[in-house]
Amino acid sequence: MSLAKDSIYILLANLYSKGMAYLFYFITAILLGTEAFGILKGLMPIADTLTIFFSSGIPPAIAKFLAEEKDVNINKYIPILLSMVLLSIIGFLITPYIKYILGGYYLSINNSLYFAIGLCIITSTLIAFSRGILQGLLKIKHLSTTWIVEYTVKVILVFVLTLYFKIFGSLLSISLSYLISGIFGVYLIYRILYKESNKSNKEVKLELKLKLQKIKNIVKSSIKNIFSDFNLKVLKYSIPIALTSSSYRLFGDIDNIIIMSIMGGFWSGIYGYSSLISRGIFMFASAISIPLLPRISKSKDLKILKNGIIQNTLFSSIFVIGCLFFPEIPLKAFFNVVNPEGVLCLRILAISSLFMSYYTLISTTLQGLGYAKISFYIILFGIILNIILNLILVKLYGIVGGSLATLITSITIFLVGVFVILKKNRNL
Repeated sequence: MSLAKDSIYILLANLYSKGMAYLFYFITAILLGTEAFGILKGLMPIADTLTIFFSSGIPPAIAKFLAEEKDVNINKYIPILLSMVLLSIIGFLITPYIKYILGGYYLSINNSLYFAIGLCIITSTLIAFSRGILQGLLKIKHLSTTWIVEYTVKVILVFVLTLYFKIFGSLLSISLSYLISGIFGVYLIYRILYKESNKSNKEVKLELKLKLQKIKNIVKSSIKNIFSDFNLKVLKYSIPIALTSSSYRLFGDIDNIIIMSIMGGFWSGIYGYSSLISRGIFMFASAISIPLLPRISKSKDLKILKNGIIQNTLFSSIFVIGCLFFPEIPLKAFFNVVNPEGVLCLRILAISSLFMSYYTLISTTLQGLGYAKISFYIILFGIILNIILNLILVKLYGIVGGSLATLITSITIFLVGVFVILKKNRNL
């Protein structure tokens, strides 16, 4: 299937997921109020960053190695799932101590909310692993359905759980959606392997039954192979990807974190409204980057990146123009709050997100070419620059300063990414 068709599948799933994500935030914004919503919006970057670092950095590495295999053997990736679970437990244990690093208003947040974040890390392992396998198999249509299941479950659960358990319930709905969609992802993999095998349905079921009966031996085998050469090779390659992905996520939320720490929940909420809407641009880049990685890994052809950039421009242009000229409409429609500072922030953040969407494709290409470390170094530089600029500009100009800091940094790392990819192109 072509990159364009695969991108459309992911785009449609992203459109649905983003719509449901906005519904998620719309529900929480109404049920929690601006200040409590601001606290949730201040916690979500922490949850996402830690989840990506401990659970979602390995799947792209799985996808890369799986895409390069001639004879697919899913069994040898099972020990990697065990590694992901062990890492997620470590993430759960350290989560409550994050507040001491962030300081400010984060110190006043109850520990139960940090443990809820830790639970998100643990429950995300199964769905992350499943997506890595599906991406590596280039089963993009199946991969896209996992997001549909995840966000549907999340929205169904968030209303009831937030109503009764407030912010804790909102975070709990995320954990449960990860768990349910993870089980669904494993089912999809089983169905794909069954269809591609020459065995009858009865034979496959009997084989599965025997494996379940010998689950003790499977666990022992996975533990034994957790430090195998292949497992360590995948894990080693996943480290810069995990650092890049989590850093990338953190980069996009540094402004909100610093605003939350310095200015508190209310202004974090106002800024969060604009930030969420501007993030809609990323659904187009994400739709392209997911099928882009395995294709770049196979072909090493940068023409695929060029096609991806053209597609991203076509998809994103209408969204960016809308945010620039009619920012009040989405703010009013989604959150019923039209703040002058928020309107200006949305205009600035829309431009910033466009540059970052291009860098998303560049970063994915570098990972597919085997230069994952370079991608990490670029985003690490962006994080440091963004922190410095935010600390200065937020104190000077409030939430507008946060959006300006993010715009300056986004343009800078985009230009650095272009320079690096052009340089690497000469060496191919």
